[in-house]
Amino acid sequence: MRKLNAMQRSAVEKTLAKRPKPPGEADDSDGADAKSSGKPEKKRAKEAGTVMEILLRVIAWWEGMETDDVARAKGITRKAQKQKPSSAAIKKPAAPAMPEKAEPPKSLSRLEIIQELWGPGFSLPGSADFALRVASLADFTRKGRFLDLTPGLGGGMRAVAAKHGVSILGIEHDLEIAAEAMRLSAKEGMSETAPVHACGPDGLEPADFNPAGGHAAIFMREAMFAVADREKMLAEIHRGLCDGGSLVLTDFVLADGIDTEMDEAAALTAWRAAEGGIASPWSEAEYRQAIAAQDYKLESFADISSEYLPLIQAGWRQLHDCLQNAKLLPETAPTLIEEGAVWLARSQALETKQLRLVLIRAIRLPARNGGAEAGEYPASQDAGDIDE
Repeated sequence: MRKLNAMQRSAVEKTLAKRPKPPGEADDSDGADAKSSGKPEKKRAKEAGTVMEILLRVIAWWEGMETDDVARAKGITRKAQKQKPSSAAIKKPAAPAMPEKAEPPKSLSRLEIIQELWGPGFSLPGSADFALRVASLADFTRKGRFLDLTPGLGGGMRAVAAKHGVSILGIEHDLEIAAEAMRLSAKEGMSETAPVHACGPDGLEPADFNPAGGHAAIFMREAMFAVADREKMLAEIHRGLCDGGSLVLTDFVLADGIDTEMDEAAALTAWRAAEGGIASPWSEAEYRQAIAAQDYKLESFADISSEYLPLIQAGWRQLHDCLQNAKLLPETAPTLIEEGAVWLARSQALETKQLRLVLIRAIRLPARNGGAEAGEYPASQDAGDIDE
């Protein structure tokens, strides 16, 4: 029987509900809460959404179990499955049908799984429409270069370059993704207008933002929350932008009052763990203060969580449909579980409204004291965490 190794199981256990306790076995944390409130303890099973449903099926297949048994063990309620028509209601064919040739099992690579989720050439939710919506905050009539610090597979960058008739350079931290993004750009005849390069082994460096003052816009999606020295990052971006140039980014931020007026939700804690423990997002107030301190004029700061969540769910429904009709080799399971654990954690944290996804546009003002000094650029806490 196939079994998950410790690392694979840990990634899933951080996001799936804990197993229900057998009768008579108390849960210390829940019991303490119940006793202090004087109310009887109530346990509510989580209902499986699209992402969790896929994880349940993958785990069941991987461990040789029934999906319902895995769900019960995790205290998760599955949505009602469509009933198959009874044999009496099925009309027998006039002639026996020829048996279909069984499709051999196949293996999906990490890049293939990512594109099954988000579409060909994309590695984040939303595909071309969302990428164009985000990029539309920049002023493409300005002279200067355009730089994408999180191009992923380059699909969004290529869509923006084609629509606005500009050239955009992408700098990607993941070597495998960067190579595939460059191949896709070359395949579409955009190796000059939408090239993607891999950054160095230590992450982004000052040279990546050169020429100083030469960029009309710099883009960054869902990555700043994992950068160790965000003030330094904002300073380097400021140095790279021309006067009036745009910083356009999406990022995860904390709702006001977390850890001061309200406790952090369990789903938010699980999200931090699923991101590898390097997720330390700012609050909106902290973001606004940091942007102002780096000589930017904040033009917009919009909460787009309600727009983003359906995009995540749509991607997982798309993958779910793919898995329904595909037979996969066992080596595909760990990648599916790892990817699923991250996106399930992100979805559940956003649903608490303690975590939000925001869309920010800031304009570069002339730097004080003659401009920001360039120094050695520190990588994120993990150089691989400036993601996709």
